[in-house]
Amino acid sequence: MLDFFKIPKLYWKRFVLWSFQPFYIRYFKLSAVGLENVPKSGSYMIVANHSHLLDPFFIGALIRRPIFQMASNEFFRTPLVRRFMWAMGAFPRKKGFTDFKSIKYAINLVRKGYPLCIYPEGGRNWDGETLPIIKSIAKLVKLLNVPLLSVVSKGNYLAYPRWADNRRKSPITIYYSKPVLFGRKSTDEEIIEYIQKGIYNNDNYSEIKKIRGKNPAQGLWRLLWRCPECRTIDALSDRGEKIIYCTSCKREWEVNLHCMMKEKGSTECKAVKEYSDLMFRTEEVVPLQNDRHIKLEADENIYMKSKTLTLLHEPEYPKLEEVGDGILYLTDRRLIFHNKTDKSQISYPFENIRGKSTERNNIFQLVLEEDIARFVMQEESCYKWEVVYNYIRKRGGYLEEE
Repeated sequence: MLDFFKIPKLYWKRFVLWSFQPFYIRYFKLSAVGLENVPKSGSYMIVANHSHLLDPFFIGALIRRPIFQMASNEFFRTPLVRRFMWAMGAFPRKKGFTDFKSIKYAINLVRKGYPLCIYPEGGRNWDGETLPIIKSIAKLVKLLNVPLLSVVSKGNYLAYPRWADNRRKSPITIYYSKPVLFGRKSTDEEIIEYIQKGIYNNDNYSEIKKIRGKNPAQGLWRLLWRCPECRTIDALSDRGEKIIYCTSCKREWEVNLHCMMKEKGSTECKAVKEYSDLMFRTEEVVPLQNDRHIKLEADENIYMKSKTLTLLHEPEYPKLEEVGDGILYLTDRRLIFHNKTDKSQISYPFENIRGKSTERNNIFQLVLEEDIARFVMQEESCYKWEVVYNYIRKRGGYLEEE
């Protein structure tokens, strides 16, 4: 197996930067503000917001210096992509919990004088607004003890919303701040506040005049998993290029490339995020009736039931094995998979789950002690499962995931 955790020879990355950078910048309409603030030599740490799949390449393309970047280990599963990512200076991080092996590698890189870039949100945001910062980032900043640059990209969400099926052509501007050095005596709160302010962006209200693309409504059901009007779950579906409609109450909305929506017959246009903020309400998280397929414990209640999905386990990374098709249930103390083929039941108690993540927009993934459980959801929103799972777990008083 290819050794991810050794420093590659960066001939390929330098070749890409010097040869293809002009085309890359023009094609993706990249521009920089404050690029003179980036140190020309030595090690430093970049923290940046993350809305576009290609954010790591955008930031590095403008700097013209090889930068090492943490990337989801999902990109390292196939041999060809794995070798490309490795040659470009990326190294894998297991999403969903603290990956100490990746952190040690990052420290080693900085000690050798290389710049490092990480995304302290922990993953791509869904609605264009920067997520809260992972608290453990503050400890890494103090441990590395190198200049810290906050970088914020604007227009990257509008160029490729996470929920969308298609990329759009939208100008992306990347702002590079002046480096700041935090001492080891700096408080975690001080560092977190600085990073949060430095990388915060809400692209729903970015003033971009022209965006080119097709089918702006396709995939929006991944974000809007409940009808804003009748509140029916998984009722929204896209129709044609610009229309999303509710299969229950029959209401329709028109969506444009700027991620703005207006209901049919209305002149009021709102940001998609304003509808997204209406998806979750605590009073709507109520117990469901058990369909007798699941063996529950005393006083255990079901709060969510999936459509048919596929479960895979990972006995050894990157190898995946299919367990079967079935139904996933969320209760107030665990997740339960009911295999429709052999009628077996697999239980995932909250206390045994080390972390969770959403991969490729259609995979809800649990990180276990020696394994992972991947629930491939083709017909419903993974984002919905992530939001409700977080709420149920926290409400139950279970310890935070690592």
